[in-house]
Amino acid sequence: MIVLWYIALAVMLFFGVKICKLKEWNDENMSFNRTKCFLGFCAVVIVFHHISQATCASWLNPRYVRHGLDIFLTAGYPMVAMFFFCSGYGLYKSARSKENFFRRYIPVRIIPILIPTLITLGVYIFFRYLREIPFNIDSPFAVNGHETWHPYIWYVPCIIYLYIIFYIGFGFSKKDWVGITVVAFGTVGYIAFCVIFGYGSWWYNTPHMFLMGILVAKYEKKFFESCKKLYILRLLITILLCVVFHYMGDKGGWEYLKHFHHPYVAKYALICDVINVLSQVIYTFAFVSLYYLLSMKIKLGNKLLGFLGKFTLELYLIHGIFIHMFGYYMIREGKKPIYYIENVPLFVLVVLGLSIPISYGMSLIDKRIGQALRRS
Repeated sequence: MIVLWYIALAVMLFFGVKICKLKEWNDENMSFNRTKCFLGFCAVVIVFHHISQATCASWLNPRYVRHGLDIFLTAGYPMVAMFFFCSGYGLYKSARSKENFFRRYIPVRIIPILIPTLITLGVYIFFRYLREIPFNIDSPFAVNGHETWHPYIWYVPCIIYLYIIFYIGFGFSKKDWVGITVVAFGTVGYIAFCVIFGYGSWWYNTPHMFLMGILVAKYEKKFFESCKKLYILRLLITILLCVVFHYMGDKGGWEYLKHFHHPYVAKYALICDVINVLSQVIYTFAFVSLYYLLSMKIKLGNKLLGFLGKFTLELYLIHGIFIHMFGYYMIREGKKPIYYIENVPLFVLVVLGLSIPISYGMSLIDKRIGQALRRS
């Protein structure tokens, strides 16, 4: 029955698609409505990614492994890369086209993010209290693995940080080179911080796409026109790069290399990890480039994707609550969930069926607050 969900995803993505004729191009490939539609799809894929981690990941208790969504185990970070890319693109376009864009920028951009974050964090804290899970308070310089009170909270401090350095770079200077330099150095600083203090690679293998979005927005006309030249060749090369670096980013041969218990191999285990992360970084460039090239000829969009694109952040933050409520463990292994749903297709249905309406309701609250802040 799990195949029905694959069919549903394909229909959701391609229903209503329009393909440009020969020598015709989709000049609105990065329009707000088009990108929101694809981001709606990306958000759903991230939900499937986290469900797969709770059903068929290699680190799970073998007793509870249920295959079917294995393809989504490494599908999360390229989708997150799209969010960073579109955020950088959209911010730059808005900053350069709207008067008084930076007026009340911080509260308007940050508060609507914090509201669903704090609410969902409160739910996870309640779960910990309910299941008597210790409230470990780690130093921000010692964060490791998923040991945070909110399992998927990492995206929030990262995007807030990027919003702030964008404000510093572009809000205090009208010169683009100043803003781009500030964002570039700020991004490098963030990545260095995460690496030095042992954060998991998912904290830092995608934020660079925020800067890439800014650059594409600034040089959009030149970039679009250059992509028209040798389009088919560019597309084929990008597909090849996606295949190669997706394999390497998923650890491919590097992971198998570590299985050989030999001092020579162990010596280069760190190098393998570095190659793995760099492959993920390159793959995000290739994946977003592939989307951009395809969007030049293909017009995605339908009412369902448009609807889902309205509350992607809320869906990201809320869906994990139901994964932990109905997965085989709550928050951490050894703690029973509220109710364990063993059937994977049903598990997906329950998580999406509860997450989507609640996320939409939360987004209406966030939207009203954002509008009130803009008027004040």
